[in-house]
Amino acid sequence: MASQGFLTQGGGLLKILYLGTRNTIEGLEDAAFTKLNHAGNDQIEANATTADVLKLGCLAGSVAAIKGEAVLGAGAGPTDAIVGLFVNDLAGNAYESSSAAASEKGVFVCGMGTYEVGIYETADTNGDSIMGDYEAGKYLYCSANGLLTVVEGLAGGVAPAGAVVVGLITKAPTPSDSTMRFQLRV
Repeated sequence: MASQGFLTQGGGLLKILYLGTRNTIEGLEDAAFTKLNHAGNDQIEANATTADVLKLGCLAGSVAAIKGEAVLGAGAGPTDAIVGLFVNDLAGNAYESSSAAASEKGVFVCGMGTYEVGIYETADTNGDSIMGDYEAGKYLYCSANGLLTVVEGLAGGVAPAGAVVVGLITKAPTPSDSTMRFQLRV
């Protein structure tokens, strides 16, 4: 279940429990504000945590990656140049400050820390549920959609050579509590 932003836009959720490092040095690519979060492939279309999110752009709790010289955007898979997780929905909310759009900078966390997210992959690349595969002690990776996932959510259910471990699950999501807690590793 995605968090509810101001009004009814919905969006991402990143709870900072123990902060690593916050960073806003790099700029943002244009796609960071236009990325679709509910359509585009079987995996994202079957995702229960982003199903109601119509907002465009990188969401709070989604993976941040280097996209060019001093430019960040959404992670695009487990071997991408991953630097952390976005703290806010980059497009902002209606009638609220849209600081990322105004400054072309997005706050992301990196350098360890403990966090909870409300958005992550809930299906594999074929659209089949992987919710039962989230367990304490499992590694988290970046999916092709720029969301956290366990290995079962990657293409072929295998982490490729060079895959970046983004985090380690400490509390798996359950039907009664859909948030996932983890230790950040990037």
